[in-house]
Amino acid sequence: MRDLTRADSYGAMLKYWRKRAGINQMELALECDTSARHLSCVETERAQPSRHLLLRLCATLDIPLRARNSILISAGYVPFYSETGLSDPEMAQARSLLQTIMRTNEPYPTMLLDRNMDIVLHNRGMEKLFNFFLQDKAMLGEEPANLLRLVLHPRGLAPVITNLGYVYTVMVERARRSLLTGAPDQRLRDILREVGQYAPEDKVFEEEHMAQLIMPLTMQRHGRRLTIATTSATLGFNLNVTLQELYIETAYPMDPDSEKALLAIVS
Repeated sequence: MRDLTRADSYGAMLKYWRKRAGINQMELALECDTSARHLSCVETERAQPSRHLLLRLCATLDIPLRARNSILISAGYVPFYSETGLSDPEMAQARSLLQTIMRTNEPYPTMLLDRNMDIVLHNRGMEKLFNFFLQDKAMLGEEPANLLRLVLHPRGLAPVITNLGYVYTVMVERARRSLLTGAPDQRLRDILREVGQYAPEDKVFEEEHMAQLIMPLTMQRHGRRLTIATTSATLGFNLNVTLQELYIETAYPMDPDSEKALLAIVS
């Protein structure tokens, strides 16, 4: 898999994102008030683009903010979008909003994930769900706990997941797609290498699950069987790298019996 966060130049990165968006040079040039010839020279780096043009190109292609900063740096400009730790004072309002979302989603298990699928925040419902099904409850206390490891590790949820082959394939594919955005760092690559050791023998091929609209996850332990699916949400439009890369994931029961089981576990 190509790593667009490291050695690639601004021209190569722009070309990658343009092709990913399915836009040709003429279409992009018209959108950004420039010529196709100039855009071609920018992509091959025979022409030095202005900072303003780079920002317009990035916005038109809807490139993730972290990747936009990489493009600017590669072209010799300072980053435009700020990256702030969630615990920093200026993030207090955003942090309060996220904590409110965690509380209001009770009793449904909810967590906040970062670009590496590390769990940044979680509510009591998620903690109780993990504590009920995890083989090793200490895994949830790791700093930071990572969703891929919690689900796929032999000490995590893997032994109680009845459709593990399917879940493994979908979650690993999801993480690999994240690498294409230029957002994750080396941590996610290391975790993917680790969970590659835990691949079940019954993992499915990509074409077998691509048509599925929802990924059900079924767990069974201590006489309780639970099938859940998750929804993901991001914060509204913002110009902060950290906030753009956070997403909220909530688990919901897939059938009446699972709802009864879930409420019994998290109550």
